[in-house]
Amino acid sequence: MSVSIRIGLAFLSTLSVLVSAMAQPADPLVDSLKQALRSAKADSNRVKLLMDLGNNVGYYDAKAALDYAHRGLGLSKKIKYRLGEGRTHYLLSNTYLDLGDYQQSKTHLDTAAQIFRALKRPDMLGKIHNARGNWHYLQSELWQAAREYGQAVDLFHRLKDTLLEVIPYQNLIAVLGETKNYERAITRSKRLLAIVKQRGDSLQMAYSYYYLSNNYIALNQLNAAEPFVALLLAFVQQSKDYSLAADAYNVIGLYHFKRKDYQRALGFYQQALEKALRGDYQSAQYHHAIGRTYLRLQDLPAAGEYLHRAEKEALSTKAKDLYDQICRDLGEYYTQVGKPALAYQYLQKYTHLNDSILVAETRQYSSYLEAAFADKKRESEILRLKTQQLEKDLLLKKRNYYLLAAMGILALLGIFFAFKTRYDRNQRQLLEQDKKLQAERILSLEKEQQVISLQSMITGQESERNRIAKDLHDGLGGLFSTVKMYFSTLAHEQPVLGTNPLFQKSIELTHTASEELRRIAHNLMPEVLLKLGLINAIQDLCNQINTGRLLNISLQAYGMEARLNPHTEIMLYRIVQELLNNIIKHAQATEVIIQFNRHDERLSITIEDNGRGFNASEDKAGAGLSTIQSRVNYLNGELNIDSTQGVGTTVMMEFYLSLQHGTHPAHR
Repeated sequence: MSVSIRIGLAFLSTLSVLVSAMAQPADPLVDSLKQALRSAKADSNRVKLLMDLGNNVGYYDAKAALDYAHRGLGLSKKIKYRLGEGRTHYLLSNTYLDLGDYQQSKTHLDTAAQIFRALKRPDMLGKIHNARGNWHYLQSELWQAAREYGQAVDLFHRLKDTLLEVIPYQNLIAVLGETKNYERAITRSKRLLAIVKQRGDSLQMAYSYYYLSNNYIALNQLNAAEPFVALLLAFVQQSKDYSLAADAYNVIGLYHFKRKDYQRALGFYQQALEKALRGDYQSAQYHHAIGRTYLRLQDLPAAGEYLHRAEKEALSTKAKDLYDQICRDLGEYYTQVGKPALAYQYLQKYTHLNDSILVAETRQYSSYLEAAFADKKRESEILRLKTQQLEKDLLLKKRNYYLLAAMGILALLGIFFAFKTRYDRNQRQLLEQDKKLQAERILSLEKEQQVISLQSMITGQESERNRIAKDLHDGLGGLFSTVKMYFSTLAHEQPVLGTNPLFQKSIELTHTASEELRRIAHNLMPEVLLKLGLINAIQDLCNQINTGRLLNISLQAYGMEARLNPHTEIMLYRIVQELLNNIIKHAQATEVIIQFNRHDERLSITIEDNGRGFNASEDKAGAGLSTIQSRVNYLNGELNIDSTQGVGTTVMMEFYLSLQHGTHPAHR
C-alpha cells in the first residue's frame, strides 16, 4: 500500500483499530447527545440523535455505533421516516466495513442506495459512490474503487458542492497514485488544489502539496516537485496533524534521496519515524527508507540493522509490495558485505514477488476491463430493447389513433350532454366549498384575535411590572432612603434618642420596609435577568429561596451558553417564578430540581419537587397553572404535568426556539 492511499482514504481501518485499542475518551459532545437522547421523543429528531451518537462513538467503539444505528433504523421504520432509514443503512454499511464484514456492509449500502434514489437525493447518492469506492479499495479492487470515486466527484461537481467533493477527490487521487497513473493523479491534484484554495482550507491544501510532490517524484520530475515539497515542509513544521506530518516528512526525505542528498534525506526519514502513528506498515516503510539511505552512504552496519527491522515489520503486516522492495535492497546489502549466497536468495525473492505483483495487477486490471465491457454491453442491450419497444409502441399508437378518433366523435356527443349536468353539480360543490372556506376564515380570525389579545395582555403585564418596579425603586425607595437619613441625623443630634426603644424600633421597621420594597421591586423586574441572562437570574432567585432553608433548590443547565431573545427570557423567568411560588405555597416540598437542556433549536425545561403532589386532571384549571399554560402557549411550547399524591410533581416544558425571535451571544 502506498503512502498516498493511506492519507487519501478518510475512513482508514488502521486508524479505527488504533483508536479502539485505547481507552474510551471523555467526549463532552457524546455526553451531551446522550443527555438529549434521554428526554427526546420518538420522532425524527431522536433518529438524528441516535445517528450522531453512532457517528461519534464509531471512532472508538464500533459495536456501540452498531447498536445506535440499529436503534435508529428501527425507529425510522416505526415512524415511516424514509430519509432516516436511508441514512441509518448508510451508517450501518460504514460501521460493518470498519469491522471487516464486507457482505453486511454491501447489503446495507445497496439498501441505502435504493432509498436515496427513490427520494431523489443526489447528495446522498454521491456519498454512496464514495462508500462503494472504500468497499472496493479494502478488497484491493483498485480500478473499481477509482471508478466509484470518480462518479462521486462528478456528481458533487454537478451539484456544486465543493465541501463534499473534496473527500472522494482525495480518494481518487490516492488510488490513481496506487495504480501508477501518476500523470492523471497530478492533473487531478491541481484541480483539487484550486478548489481547496478557493475554500481557504489550509489542511486540504497541504494534502494537495503532498500528492503533487509524491507523484512528481514517482515520475522523477524533481524540479517540478521542488516548489510543492517546500510548501509541504512549511506546513508540517507548524501543523499538529501527526498523520499528515509522518508521511509528509517521508516524501520530503524521498525527494532529497532522489537528489542524492542522503544526509538531509536521513534527517527527514527520522522525523517521519518519530511521527508514525499507524503501526508496523508505516514503521516498516520508514525503517526501509532509512536502511536504503545508509546503504547509499556505505554505512553497512546501520543499513543492515534498519533493513532487517523493516523486513520483520513488513512480514508481520503481510505487505507484499513493501517486502518486495526490501528484498531487493537486502540483496544489494549482502552483495556489498560479501555474502553472495544470501544476496542471491533475497534477489530471487525480489524477482518472484515482483512477478507475482505484476501478474496480480494485470489480472485486476483485466477484471476491471471485463466488468466495464460487460456494463457497456448490458447498457447497449438495454438500449436496443428500449428501441424495439418504442417502435412497437409507435405502431400500436398508429393503430389506436383511428379507433380513438371514431370513439372520440361518439364521446363528444356524450360529453356535450353530460357537460351541463356536471357543470351544475360543480357549481353547487363550489358554493358549498366557499361556505366552508368562509367558516374556516372566521375561525382562523377568531384564533388570531385570541393570540393577539394574549400577546397584548402579557406584554401589558410585563410593561406594568417594569413600571411599578421602577416607581417603587425610584419613588418609595428614595423616600425610605431619605427617612433613614433623617433618623440617622436625628440620632446624631439628639443622642438621648439612641436609648429610646420606640426610636430604635422605628429605625428597625424603616430598614425592614426598605429591604422589603427592594425585594418586591427586584421580583417584579430583576436586574440580573436583563444584565446577565436567564440562567443567572433563575440561579439568583434560587439562592434567595434557599436562604430561608425551608426549601433547597438546585439548578442544572446544559447548552445554555448563548443568550435567548430578551422577551423569551422574561417569559421563561415568569414561568419558573410562578411554578416556584406554587411549590412554596402548596407543595410542602423540601427539594426542587430545575433542569434546562438545550440542543440546537430545541429547549427542554423540567421542574421536579418531592412535595405532596396533587390531582393534575382536577387542579389544572387553577389560576396559577392557567397563567403558566397561557405563557407556554404564547411561546409556542408544550406543557406536561406529572403529579402523584404523596410522591411529588414533575413539570415538563418543551420549546422550539426557531419559532421565537432568535438568540444572541451571551454577554460577558
